[in-house]
Amino acid sequence: MKRLALAGALALLACIRIPFTEPQPIPTAEEGAWGRERVRFTRSGKIYDGLGMNAFVSAVYEPVEAREAKVERLAVWRTMTGAERDALLASEREDAARYDEFLVTLFTTDRADNDLDSRKSIWHLSVALPGGPQVLPEKVEVQRVDANVRMLYPNVGDFDVVYRVRFPKQPELAGRPFVLRLAGSRGRLDLDFGAPQAQR
Repeated sequence: MKRLALAGALALLACIRIPFTEPQPIPTAEEGAWGRERVRFTRSGKIYDGLGMNAFVSAVYEPVEAREAKVERLAVWRTMTGAERDALLASEREDAARYDEFLVTLFTTDRADNDLDSRKSIWHLSVALPGGPQVLPEKVEVQRVDANVRMLYPNVGDFDVVYRVRFPKQPELAGRPFVLRLAGSRGRLDLDFGAPQAQR
């Protein structure tokens, strides 16, 4: 009888949720629309000099559908009110109508080379369209890396510098093949957004 009571008590304990023991955040950045859109619009690559690596680059393109999915994920995490979520959605849609935006992470073996936001950067950053001109960024800013950034973008490494890069809006860029090009004396890398990205 005691064994039966003990087994019943253990079964009951197994059903009880103990606060703060589940992985956070819930849901994760890998799940749902944001996870799918982030993977769909993420590209990465390395610039080598012989056998040595000069730079590692990762970029997440954020058209309006990715921005909307990101807001929905943040709204769940932060338990936003409907009004807060709608205001953030409106702001993101307005930005998406004005800019083609990327979150770019850059790691360089020489720290001095990690200067995308400098007017005298060693790098030339552009969007290149097939048969068209290279489009230069309107604004490049260092992104402060907080918990939200780390959770939303698992591709952000501990030693990366993270940049928000805004290009003047190009018609229907999300539906066209293009490359995000990083080039300089350290090498060149074309992140191809025309090639399909494997879905998770």
